[in-house]
Amino acid sequence: MAAERKRLRIGLAAYGTGWDQDAWRLPESNNRGLTDPSVISDLAITAERGKLDYLFAGSSLASEPDVLNRVFRWDSAVFAGHAAARTDHVGFLLTYNSSFEHPFHVARQLATLDRFSEGRTAINVVFGIDRQGGPVENFEGYPLPDQESKYRRAAEFTEALYALLHNSWDNDLLLDNKADGILIRPGSWHPIDYEGEFFRVRGPLNVPPPVQRHIPNVHVGTSPESLEYGAKYAQARFSPYFGLEAGKKHYAEHKARVAAAGGDPDAFLILPGVTFYLGGTVQEARAKYRQILNYQREVELPLVLAQSLGITADRFAADVPLAVALGAEGIDPDRLVALLDNGDVAAEDPTVNGYPTQPSRQRRHSNVDVVRDVLAALGDDEHLTVRDFFAAMQKRQAGQGRYVGDAIGFADWLEEHLEEEVLDGVQLFPPYHRGPADFFVDHVVPELQRRGIFRTEYESTRLEDNLGLS
Repeated sequence: MAAERKRLRIGLAAYGTGWDQDAWRLPESNNRGLTDPSVISDLAITAERGKLDYLFAGSSLASEPDVLNRVFRWDSAVFAGHAAARTDHVGFLLTYNSSFEHPFHVARQLATLDRFSEGRTAINVVFGIDRQGGPVENFEGYPLPDQESKYRRAAEFTEALYALLHNSWDNDLLLDNKADGILIRPGSWHPIDYEGEFFRVRGPLNVPPPVQRHIPNVHVGTSPESLEYGAKYAQARFSPYFGLEAGKKHYAEHKARVAAAGGDPDAFLILPGVTFYLGGTVQEARAKYRQILNYQREVELPLVLAQSLGITADRFAADVPLAVALGAEGIDPDRLVALLDNGDVAAEDPTVNGYPTQPSRQRRHSNVDVVRDVLAALGDDEHLTVRDFFAAMQKRQAGQGRYVGDAIGFADWLEEHLEEEVLDGVQLFPPYHRGPADFFVDHVVPELQRRGIFRTEYESTRLEDNLGLS
């Protein structure tokens, strides 16, 4: 009998206008999700129809009214409670910032939601304080950690949180002895008496314990301190997408980091983010992607890149073909990487969920896999312009992967990356609402199921079981 194939874990992101900052301008996009809860909660129903693992609605404490996909961020606990009432199996990943939040308050919300949803919650602990949108300025006078101490605070927050969640009460707490007048079993509750540099928490928690044996912790971040936190306290990682070859190296390195911290590297999940642009054919997908690229208000060719390519600003404005700009050697990914490395073509270093990553040229451009990805997304070398190429490089969102093509091709991409040990699953970011999420569920999921690398039914009502973490 053949060994059972490893299976993908798939999460779906829910943002008011989708993830692409230009795709909201498409005639078919639905942008009411900024203010209408039903648009976003409908995504939970779509995710469950596709047997996806969880829905992620990244919350934020920053105020960014001028950033399209961050104008509004629903409170993730309230959103998840609403959507959980409309679903039965899909999980919900909630974001909390340990630099601003208190573990007792968060434990109350998580345990309550886990009970009401019958075991479908997970937490994404973040600790940024210097984010765009000035979250610190929304908490004037509130005691906050600095850049160095925020990691120690995050560790304490997590330790106190999980002690409250899982050590406060025994599961057989309800005695319900009416004859003797004893409702709660004596000795079934326990103070946690947590005391640290930042938090002092007596406990026990004043809501029943979670349904899950351990509420999953999904980590994000790329600093050494953040990676250390994730290896020690998390069960999954939102990872940047580094390309196929670099991704294999990152995968192995982080699994080794988990093992060194005493965890199980085989159970730990690596989940890079992927924005996907799909169509019935590759040509349809590329046409839609180029349509979205054309909505970019302004694309400036950095002077140093123009000089490297040997063209002037007016030639760039005239949409000179990339093949012409590169001359007789033509469009070669390795040569493009070298040219891009000669100039910083990104206006700022990329981020992952708001966290600074490694420098732009190392992450976004000094990777031949990334350049090949961009060229494959655009296609049609003969008509590809310098503007098209640079616009696509600029659109590369927050260190994420990107796929442009048809359903079979995306299934191929996912299968290859799973088998090559680049990832254990993906966090999907639909570029707009509602078509992309439905297309993935209706066309990609059946193909993954046919190949035996994705479930046909949920294994459990508990998220930890469906993620293979129990």
